[in-house]
Amino acid sequence: MHYFGLPHSDFFKYPSTSLGPPSAPFENALLAAVFDASMKVSMPLTIAIVYFSVVHFVNPLVIARQKKKAHLENEKLTETQLKRLAPAPFHIAKSPLFKLFVLLHNVFLCVYSVWTFVSMLQCFGKTVASMSLRYNSQSRLSNFVYAVCDVENGVFNQDFMTKNLTILGWWFYMSKFYEVIDTIIILLKGKPSSLLQSYHHAGAMMCMWSGIRYRAPPIWIFVVFNSFIHSLMYFYFSLCCIRVRVPVIAKRILTSLQICQFVFGGSLAVFHAFVWYYDTSSNSYNNCIHNAEQAMPLMINVAYLTPLTMLFAAFYIESYIKGGKK
Repeated sequence: MHYFGLPHSDFFKYPSTSLGPPSAPFENALLAAVFDASMKVSMPLTIAIVYFSVVHFVNPLVIARQKKKAHLENEKLTETQLKRLAPAPFHIAKSPLFKLFVLLHNVFLCVYSVWTFVSMLQCFGKTVASMSLRYNSQSRLSNFVYAVCDVENGVFNQDFMTKNLTILGWWFYMSKFYEVIDTIIILLKGKPSSLLQSYHHAGAMMCMWSGIRYRAPPIWIFVVFNSFIHSLMYFYFSLCCIRVRVPVIAKRILTSLQICQFVFGGSLAVFHAFVWYYDTSSNSYNNCIHNAEQAMPLMINVAYLTPLTMLFAAFYIESYIKGGKK
């Protein structure tokens, strides 16, 4: 049983710093130690700042190489002219070993994304079934709401071991650090990293950290939607690596899906704040966003997605409507 109403009274309060992180869901000591370290805000924040700063300082060096290759070292070029400069790849980027690494990198992320997406669907399937028994409900919609909003017994429940949002979400959070290799590949190929690329990777680290650290119900959207889009995206990149000609319409559809992901996913995340469900254990209605700590990841994600959507929209217009170069 559920209804829609205004968010919890604690929604706009300042989060408490006394709330401890979730316990490590691993028996392996090394994984447990990494999990505990990753729950400290200093880890994603430091990596994101270092990553963004390094890209900021390396980009001018890459552009200088491009201008030198085009014999335009002393020319002041417009932003449009800079984007049209030919790549100036570093020597390592021309080696067969590097090209093989790039292919394996994209294949790995494609397979991993598919695994995450399928595993999350299985997690929801098992959790919704258990909610039917726990809440004695035959409504699939109600059981889905329970699975998402009941943090202790829903998709975050660690009783399912490898098939719960805590583990799947944490591995997805870890993958955001590995995806920095995308930017390294671009730079080594002699092209500067765009603001869209850098902002996308840095912000994703913080969003996933906050969602897993505070077990915010809407974080399932990030994991499910993003893993699905990444499955398609890295499959496309893998095809490009083996020189399979992909129609431009396919890339256009992929960019459109990414924008839809941000708009629909962000809206659905905010919608959680207005959902109330009946908790049989306490005989009372609970808001899906239980407290200020769970509200903070929601706000971080919305704040991150707003400019990201505009950057993707600008990329779409420049690439497909204005006929900009690939």
